[in-house]
Amino acid sequence: MVNTRDNIVVNTKTRSKKGTSDEPTDNTKKRKASASVVIHQKLSDGVSPAKKRKSESQHQDVEEIDTSKPTAIFQPTAGRDWTVTIALPGSWTLNAKKPDHKTVLVGRIARFAAIYCVDEIVVFDDDPSNVDSKVVDPKYIREGRSKQEVLDSILEQDEAWQNPDQFMYHLLSFAECPPHLRREIFQEHQNLKWVGNLPSMDMPHHLRSHEWCRYREGVVTGRAPAPSSTPNKSKKSKASQVEYAYVDCGLPHPVRVPIPEETSLEQGMRTTVRFANADADPPPAWPHLSQQDCENLQAVACAASLPREEVGYYWGYTVRRAPSLSAVFSECEYKDGYDFCIGTSERGQSVYSFTSGAGTSSANGAPAVKAPDSFKHLLLVFGGQAGIEPAVANDPALVARGLGKGSAGTLFDAWINLVPRQGSRTIRTEEAVSIGLAALKPWIDNMYEQ
Repeated sequence: MVNTRDNIVVNTKTRSKKGTSDEPTDNTKKRKASASVVIHQKLSDGVSPAKKRKSESQHQDVEEIDTSKPTAIFQPTAGRDWTVTIALPGSWTLNAKKPDHKTVLVGRIARFAAIYCVDEIVVFDDDPSNVDSKVVDPKYIREGRSKQEVLDSILEQDEAWQNPDQFMYHLLSFAECPPHLRREIFQEHQNLKWVGNLPSMDMPHHLRSHEWCRYREGVVTGRAPAPSSTPNKSKKSKASQVEYAYVDCGLPHPVRVPIPEETSLEQGMRTTVRFANADADPPPAWPHLSQQDCENLQAVACAASLPREEVGYYWGYTVRRAPSLSAVFSECEYKDGYDFCIGTSERGQSVYSFTSGAGTSSANGAPAVKAPDSFKHLLLVFGGQAGIEPAVANDPALVARGLGKGSAGTLFDAWINLVPRQGSRTIRTEEAVSIGLAALKPWIDNMYEQ
């Protein structure tokens, strides 16, 4: 294999041997002459010296751009209360036979979620009633056991192959967690043996130690004494009733936060911390803070959704497991559920007609749906190896409502074909997630303008 860098060095040495004197070679003269001719022609064509200087300045600015480090830093504009959720079964990871390959596949889902600002990922079981003996070892299958009981009995070393939903849930949670908290929150586990294959998420809440932000993710390290200084007696009596905890936020030392009355911050628990300083400027002596500086920072524990709702930060995604497709809807953690739900299928209407409103019907003859102008909580559902239709037919709750493979599209507000006239016979789940989020992004981004 030829080393390109070595090749360049050799060519440079060869050129230096050709010209041993100070006189330029004929080739150099020709290059200089041709260059002057080009400049003369440009000036003679009517380009003024002022425009030429402006062009050179613009060219210089482009050259000075530093592309060695990422520059697309997320900048919040305004708080948002709307969310985007994707749901998919863990069974699609069974396509990969090796655990490191499975880890790479799950890492792609996490990466796509981070890029497209997905707020929630739901991992659901697309066959909640049946235990496939080709997937689960017969030693776990016993008469009288429900599927959930069988899955709960699977040993740690077998989860990657025999409990794909839990494996995917575990890895997605690990990938979302800020790197400085992973050692404290996640214990050593067989599922995490190949996390070195996960891509970097680099989300806004994955802050470096020198980066200042009004919010940070932290982990409780233990109880903390109350602050010693109090402004007056009334506040002193009130402060004496408040308990405090130390939270490691990735700063040089833990910060002290009061424990909310309605919750209990236990050691090892993850929490979001909000600093009282609303200004963009960091505190004095930043980032070289002493222990006293960190303890004196006014901070409170808050909900993980607050950075999104209050300022507009994309603050990562939450992960939820659902025992069936119907449970994706019934166990939704939002007060009024998902107000607009999209199912993906090659038998649905074109995604382009959905976003433009130009279509008339879907592949099965159903009326085409136009994308709504707004939504509160959007749900985008992807199927496994055989699509969403089998998940509907395998769900007892949906079957009881009269739904099956042929009527699976009626479960959703829109039944969308992400890749009309696809060239490949199949589209993998991880590909569908990437394609779907990219295709719907212009429509979703309109929510930022409202």
